[in-house]
Amino acid sequence: MEILISAIILIGKILIAAIALIGGALAVWLAWAALARANVKHEPIEYYLGWDGYWHPISLHHKISKEEADALHLEGRAYLIGHYDGRKLTRVTKMLKGEVFFDFEYTYYRHGVRKSVKTTNAKGVVKVREYDRWGHGRPDNPPGFW
Repeated sequence: MEILISAIILIGKILIAAIALIGGALAVWLAWAALARANVKHEPIEYYLGWDGYWHPISLHHKISKEEADALHLEGRAYLIGHYDGRKLTRVTKMLKGEVFFDFEYTYYRHGVRKSVKTTNAKGVVKVREYDRWGHGRPDNPPGFW
């Protein structure tokens, strides 16, 4: 009976150690990925096919050339135009069918945290959201992402 209890305790310890190891590896990988993204140098204007995340600033993905963006524009297909100030995304415009689908303008505090977001949707409706120095939205901000 004691051997069985000892075996169960040992298996439990091994499982806990494995979970801790996997969790630690995942945390290290996520930190490395965030650091790598933060240190990417950008051109003042870049073009992209996609974005993700319903938080600001959005994350742009699948960088394309200006020529590819021009071809997509002529075809009426979607693409995004990212404006950068160093490593910070200051504006992103999504084009669809040759027209602005949305436009986001970002400002930041000197320590790098978002300060405000001005969103304009396809209908021209403008909303401005302000953030405190920790990046938390102010209580009087308009609801929603757009």
